[in-house]
Amino acid sequence: MKNIVIVGGSSGIGLAVVQNLSGENIANISRTPCVVAGVNNLTADVTDRAALKKAFSRLSRIDALIYCAGTSMAAPVEYAEYDDYKRLFEVNLFGAIECCKLAMPMLRTAEDGRIIILSSTGGVTPIAYDGFYSASKAGIISLCAELRLEAPEVKSTAVIIGGTQTQFSFKRKVYTDCGEYDEELKRASDSLIKMEQTGYSAEFVAQKIVKILYAKNPPPKVTVGTKNKLVTGLYKIMPWRLKITALRSAYNLD
Repeated sequence: MKNIVIVGGSSGIGLAVVQNLSGENIANISRTPCVVAGVNNLTADVTDRAALKKAFSRLSRIDALIYCAGTSMAAPVEYAEYDDYKRLFEVNLFGAIECCKLAMPMLRTAEDGRIIILSSTGGVTPIAYDGFYSASKAGIISLCAELRLEAPEVKSTAVIIGGTQTQFSFKRKVYTDCGEYDEELKRASDSLIKMEQTGYSAEFVAQKIVKILYAKNPPPKVTVGTKNKLVTGLYKIMPWRLKITALRSAYNLD
Protein backbone atom coordinates (compact mmCIF):
# COMPACT_ATOMS: atom_id res chain seq x y z
CA MET A 1 0.00 0.00 0.00
CA LYS A 2 1.33 3.40 -1.01
CA ASN A 3 0.98 6.51 1.13
CA ILE A 4 -0.18 9.16 -1.32
CA VAL A 5 -0.67 12.85 -0.58
CA ILE A 6 -3.06 14.71 -2.87
CA VAL A 7 -2.98 18.49 -2.67
CA GLY A 8 -6.29 19.83 -3.96
CA GLY A 9 -8.21 16.57 -3.88
CA SER A 10 -11.58 18.04 -2.91
CA SER A 11 -12.76 18.95 -6.41
CA GLY A 12 -12.02 18.84 -10.13
CA ILE A 13 -9.12 16.77 -11.39
CA GLY A 14 -7.77 16.22 -7.87
CA LEU A 15 -11.04 14.64 -6.75
CA ALA A 16 -11.10 12.47 -9.89
CA VAL A 17 -7.57 11.27 -9.09
CA VAL A 18 -8.65 10.26 -5.58
CA GLN A 19 -11.62 8.39 -7.04
CA ASN A 20 -9.29 6.48 -9.38
CA LEU A 21 -6.96 5.32 -6.63
CA SER A 22 -7.95 2.15 -4.82
CA GLY A 23 -6.23 0.21 -2.10
CA GLU A 24 -3.93 3.09 -1.18
CA ASN A 25 -3.57 5.19 1.96
CA ILE A 26 -4.61 8.67 0.79
CA ALA A 27 -4.25 12.01 2.55
CA ASN A 28 -5.85 15.11 1.06
CA ILE A 29 -4.60 18.62 1.78
CA SER A 30 -7.02 21.37 0.79
CA ARG A 31 -9.20 24.12 2.20
CA THR A 32 -12.31 21.91 1.99
CA PRO A 33 -12.47 18.17 2.68
CA CYS A 34 -12.51 15.45 0.05
CA VAL A 35 -15.83 13.58 0.19
CA VAL A 36 -14.37 10.18 -0.74
CA ALA A 37 -14.68 7.73 2.16
CA GLY A 38 -11.48 6.73 3.90
CA VAL A 39 -9.45 9.79 2.90
CA ASN A 40 -7.45 11.48 5.65
CA ASN A 41 -8.38 15.15 5.26
CA LEU A 42 -5.87 17.74 6.43
CA THR A 43 -7.09 21.32 6.21
CA ALA A 44 -4.69 23.88 4.79
CA ASP A 45 -4.53 26.68 2.25
CA VAL A 46 -1.47 26.19 0.03
CA THR A 47 -0.65 29.90 0.39
CA ASP A 48 -0.27 29.46 4.17
CA ARG A 49 3.20 28.04 4.83
CA ALA A 50 2.54 27.45 8.53
CA ALA A 51 -0.67 25.53 7.81
CA LEU A 52 1.08 23.43 5.16
CA LYS A 53 3.92 22.65 7.53
CA LYS A 54 1.45 21.59 10.21
CA ALA A 55 -0.42 19.35 7.74
CA PHE A 56 2.74 17.61 6.55
CA SER A 57 3.95 17.18 10.15
CA ARG A 58 0.96 14.87 10.72
CA LEU A 59 2.22 12.47 8.03
CA SER A 60 4.73 9.83 9.06
CA ARG A 61 5.38 8.49 5.57
CA ILE A 62 4.92 9.71 1.99
CA ASP A 63 5.49 7.60 -1.11
CA ALA A 64 3.94 10.02 -3.59
CA LEU A 65 2.92 13.68 -3.76
CA ILE A 66 0.33 14.75 -6.34
CA TYR A 67 -0.19 18.51 -6.56
CA CYS A 68 -3.49 19.52 -8.20
CA ALA A 69 -4.16 22.91 -6.62
CA GLY A 70 -4.56 25.73 -9.11
CA THR A 71 -6.20 29.04 -9.90
CA SER A 72 -6.54 31.31 -12.90
CA MET A 73 -7.36 34.89 -13.87
CA ALA A 74 -8.22 36.59 -17.15
CA ALA A 75 -6.57 39.99 -17.19
CA PRO A 76 -4.36 42.18 -19.37
CA VAL A 77 -0.86 42.43 -17.92
CA GLU A 78 -1.20 46.23 -17.95
CA TYR A 79 -4.27 46.17 -15.69
CA ALA A 80 -3.58 43.15 -13.48
CA GLU A 81 -3.60 43.87 -9.76
CA TYR A 82 -0.61 42.80 -7.68
CA ASP A 83 -2.62 40.94 -5.04
CA ASP A 84 -4.36 38.89 -7.73
CA TYR A 85 -1.28 37.68 -9.58
CA LYS A 86 0.65 37.29 -6.34
CA ARG A 87 -1.99 34.84 -5.08
CA LEU A 88 -2.04 33.05 -8.44
CA PHE A 89 1.69 32.35 -8.26
CA GLU A 90 1.39 31.40 -4.59
CA VAL A 91 -1.24 28.76 -5.43
CA ASN A 92 0.07 27.46 -8.75
CA LEU A 93 3.84 27.55 -8.28
CA PHE A 94 5.03 28.61 -4.82
CA GLY A 95 2.58 26.26 -3.09
CA ALA A 96 3.88 23.41 -5.22
CA ILE A 97 7.46 24.29 -4.31
CA GLU A 98 6.62 24.42 -0.61
CA CYS A 99 4.86 21.04 -0.74
CA CYS A 100 7.85 19.52 -2.54
CA LYS A 101 10.17 20.89 0.13
CA LEU A 102 8.06 19.46 2.92
CA ALA A 103 7.56 16.07 1.25
CA MET A 104 11.07 15.55 -0.10
CA PRO A 105 12.73 14.22 3.09
CA MET A 106 10.21 11.35 3.19
CA LEU A 107 10.13 10.87 -0.58
CA ARG A 108 13.91 10.50 -0.74
CA THR A 109 13.75 7.58 1.68
CA ALA A 110 10.72 5.95 0.06
CA GLU A 111 11.26 2.82 -2.00
CA ASP A 112 9.96 4.54 -5.15
CA GLY A 113 9.22 8.17 -4.35
CA ARG A 114 7.08 10.11 -6.81
CA ILE A 115 6.08 13.73 -7.39
CA ILE A 116 3.38 14.64 -9.90
CA ILE A 117 2.43 18.28 -10.45
CA LEU A 118 -0.29 19.49 -12.78
CA SER A 119 0.99 21.83 -15.47
CA SER A 120 -0.84 23.00 -18.58
CA THR A 121 -0.53 23.39 -22.31
CA GLY A 122 -0.64 27.08 -21.34
CA GLY A 123 2.87 26.58 -19.97
CA VAL A 124 3.98 25.78 -23.52
CA THR A 125 1.52 27.76 -25.67
CA PRO A 126 0.54 30.99 -23.85
CA ILE A 127 -3.15 31.55 -23.15
CA ALA A 128 -4.42 34.91 -24.35
CA TYR A 129 -5.13 37.23 -21.40
CA ASP A 130 -4.25 34.46 -18.95
CA GLY A 131 -0.53 35.11 -19.04
CA PHE A 132 0.12 34.78 -15.32
CA TYR A 133 -1.41 31.30 -15.31
CA SER A 134 0.69 30.39 -18.35
CA ALA A 135 3.86 31.66 -16.69
CA SER A 136 3.17 29.75 -13.48
CA LYS A 137 2.57 26.51 -15.40
CA ALA A 138 5.76 26.99 -17.40
CA GLY A 139 7.49 27.25 -14.03
CA ILE A 140 6.08 23.86 -13.02
CA ILE A 141 7.67 22.23 -16.08
CA SER A 142 11.06 23.69 -15.16
CA LEU A 143 10.60 22.82 -11.49
CA CYS A 144 10.05 19.12 -12.22
CA ALA A 145 13.06 19.00 -14.52
CA GLU A 146 15.16 20.63 -11.78
CA LEU A 147 13.93 18.13 -9.19
CA ARG A 148 15.06 15.31 -11.50
CA LEU A 149 18.51 16.89 -11.62
CA GLU A 150 18.79 17.33 -7.87
CA ALA A 151 17.01 14.19 -6.65
CA PRO A 152 16.89 11.54 -9.41
CA GLU A 153 15.82 8.92 -6.88
CA VAL A 154 12.46 10.71 -6.70
CA LYS A 155 10.67 10.54 -10.05
CA SER A 156 9.18 14.01 -10.52
CA THR A 157 6.82 14.63 -13.43
CA ALA A 158 4.99 17.69 -14.73
CA VAL A 159 1.72 16.56 -16.27
CA ILE A 160 0.71 18.91 -19.07
CA ILE A 161 -3.05 19.00 -19.46
CA GLY A 162 -5.15 21.05 -21.86
CA GLY A 163 -8.74 22.19 -21.59
CA THR A 164 -10.59 19.96 -19.14
CA GLN A 165 -14.29 19.83 -18.30
CA THR A 166 -14.44 21.03 -14.69
CA GLN A 167 -15.93 23.95 -12.76
CA PHE A 168 -12.49 25.58 -12.91
CA SER A 169 -13.71 27.40 -16.05
CA PHE A 170 -16.32 29.29 -14.07
CA LYS A 171 -14.23 30.17 -11.02
CA ARG A 172 -11.76 32.28 -13.00
CA LYS A 173 -11.68 35.98 -12.17
CA VAL A 174 -12.32 37.91 -15.38
CA TYR A 175 -11.33 41.56 -15.36
CA THR A 176 -13.60 44.29 -16.70
CA ASP A 177 -13.18 48.03 -17.27
CA CYS A 178 -9.81 47.58 -18.93
CA GLY A 179 -10.24 50.24 -21.60
CA GLU A 180 -9.17 49.20 -25.07
CA TYR A 181 -8.59 45.61 -23.92
CA ASP A 182 -12.18 44.90 -22.90
CA GLU A 183 -13.51 43.53 -26.18
CA GLU A 184 -10.55 41.23 -26.84
CA LEU A 185 -10.46 40.12 -23.21
CA LYS A 186 -14.10 39.07 -23.33
CA ARG A 187 -13.61 37.13 -26.59
CA ALA A 188 -10.46 35.43 -25.26
CA SER A 189 -12.18 34.47 -22.01
CA ASP A 190 -15.20 33.04 -23.82
CA SER A 191 -12.94 31.13 -26.21
CA LEU A 192 -10.98 29.64 -23.31
CA ILE A 193 -14.14 28.48 -21.55
CA LYS A 194 -15.29 26.81 -24.77
CA MET A 195 -11.91 25.06 -25.15
CA GLU A 196 -12.14 23.79 -21.58
CA GLN A 197 -15.74 22.66 -21.65
CA THR A 198 -15.25 20.81 -24.96
CA GLY A 199 -11.95 19.31 -23.81
CA TYR A 200 -11.12 16.06 -22.05
CA SER A 201 -13.08 14.93 -19.02
CA ALA A 202 -11.58 15.10 -15.54
CA GLU A 203 -11.95 11.31 -15.41
CA PHE A 204 -9.82 10.88 -18.54
CA VAL A 205 -7.09 13.16 -17.17
CA ALA A 206 -7.17 11.47 -13.76
CA GLN A 207 -6.73 8.03 -15.31
CA LYS A 208 -3.64 9.28 -17.16
CA ILE A 209 -2.22 10.74 -13.95
CA VAL A 210 -2.72 7.45 -12.11
CA LYS A 211 -1.03 5.63 -14.99
CA ILE A 212 1.97 7.97 -14.66
CA LEU A 213 1.99 7.39 -10.90
CA TYR A 214 2.48 3.66 -11.39
CA ALA A 215 4.71 3.84 -14.48
CA LYS A 216 8.14 2.28 -13.99
CA ASN A 217 10.14 5.33 -15.07
CA PRO A 218 7.99 8.27 -16.25
CA PRO A 219 9.78 11.23 -17.87
CA PRO A 220 10.00 14.68 -16.21
CA LYS A 221 7.25 15.93 -18.54
CA VAL A 222 4.16 14.14 -19.90
CA THR A 223 1.48 15.70 -22.12
CA VAL A 224 -1.98 14.19 -21.72
CA GLY A 225 -4.08 13.58 -24.83
CA THR A 226 -3.30 13.29 -28.52
CA LYS A 227 -4.81 16.70 -29.29
CA ASN A 228 -2.64 18.41 -26.68
CA LYS A 229 0.49 16.63 -27.89
CA LEU A 230 -0.23 17.78 -31.44
CA VAL A 231 -0.87 21.40 -30.45
CA THR A 232 2.23 21.75 -28.26
CA GLY A 233 4.39 19.87 -30.75
CA LEU A 234 3.38 22.11 -33.65
CA TYR A 235 3.83 25.22 -31.55
CA LYS A 236 7.44 24.34 -30.75
CA ILE A 237 8.47 24.20 -34.41
CA MET A 238 6.55 27.26 -35.63
CA PRO A 239 8.37 30.55 -36.36
CA TRP A 240 7.52 33.03 -33.62
CA ARG A 241 5.46 35.31 -35.90
CA LEU A 242 3.32 32.36 -36.93
CA LYS A 243 2.93 31.36 -33.28
CA ILE A 244 1.44 34.75 -32.39
CA THR A 245 -0.83 34.70 -35.44
CA ALA A 246 -2.08 31.19 -34.60
CA LEU A 247 -2.75 32.06 -30.97
CA ARG A 248 -4.62 35.25 -31.84
CA SER A 249 -6.78 33.24 -34.19
CA ALA A 250 -7.40 30.49 -31.61
CA TYR A 251 -8.62 33.02 -29.05
CA ASN A 252 -10.78 34.94 -31.55
CA LEU A 253 -8.72 38.13 -31.29
CA ASP A 254 -8.70 39.03 -35.00
